[in-house]
Amino acid sequence: MLNSIQTLRALAAWLVVGHHYMQLAHNFQLSDPISISLQRYGAIGVDLFFIISGFVIYISATGKIITPFEFATHRLARIAPAYWLFTLITVATLILLPNAIPLTEFEPAFALKSLLFAPAQNPSGIGLYPLITVGWTLNYEMAFYGVFLISLFLPRNFRILAITLGVTLLYKAIPSAGGVFAFYNNPIIFEFIFGIFIAFAHQKGLVQRINLTAAILMIAASIGVIVYFGQVTHSPIKSGLPCAIVLLSALSQERFFSGATAIYRLGNWSYSTYLCHVLVISLMIQLQQLMNLNTFVTLAMILAIILFVSWFSFHFIETPISRLAKNGLKKTANSATKPI
Repeated sequence: MLNSIQTLRALAAWLVVGHHYMQLAHNFQLSDPISISLQRYGAIGVDLFFIISGFVIYISATGKIITPFEFATHRLARIAPAYWLFTLITVATLILLPNAIPLTEFEPAFALKSLLFAPAQNPSGIGLYPLITVGWTLNYEMAFYGVFLISLFLPRNFRILAITLGVTLLYKAIPSAGGVFAFYNNPIIFEFIFGIFIAFAHQKGLVQRINLTAAILMIAASIGVIVYFGQVTHSPIKSGLPCAIVLLSALSQERFFSGATAIYRLGNWSYSTYLCHVLVISLMIQLQQLMNLNTFVTLAMILAIILFVSWFSFHFIETPISRLAKNGLKKTANSATKPI
């Protein structure tokens, strides 16, 4: 994986962590510059994640011959196991400590829908958010994978057009069924397309032509646009396009990211960071109140635990299961090619 992509993955994950820490620990009430920035702009990590996802999926699926079955298996093995594990941990937490995690409640049918990436009304009344509330983004992610999966049955030259039409139908047609299908009527899903366009340009060698000065100016302009529009609302125009330009600029300067080993690791762990952080923050706030801990001590413990859980999840859940899935596909392919 490209170092620039891993760096932006880490940035996206920890922006979201900061944003939710400000929400859960301080109810967005702090007034220092760093806190205000995280409160207003930390959620933009989600927009960056979506664009990166579009880029990575397109690169991985077009850089080699891949069957729809292989694509589906790889994606499910990459996304589902860690999500299922943290969902079940959240279920156990809510059963043992019903008020430990804000803005969500346990109800069996609802938990099952969460595990299946199906939009459903959260029993707490906050809307169409799964048991792990940040999982709302994964429901869009899985829908995007479905669209991409269908495009793999078509000739490669029509893939981008097919995906664009598929996402447009997802946004326009499916919500017309009403009920929970209204969940898909969110323009944020078009940010996956931004990532695909960037991936296409990168494969054609166009991104690499951007020089350092232009890249710096593009990033500065993008940050300026984000600040100008204020509170992040996941708008493809106000948040998505600036994030796409940041990604484009970072990719063009890949050579400067080669030594960022620590950041690369944070990028590897970013999915687990995203999944675990709300649970960790919520439980540590409970502990802080119980033991009257200092705010800075609590924050240090939160960061350390998120890092440890992210490392553990990546190395002992995500990686082994992905490896098993890939090995299983190889064995299946080898068996299929053996003479009878």
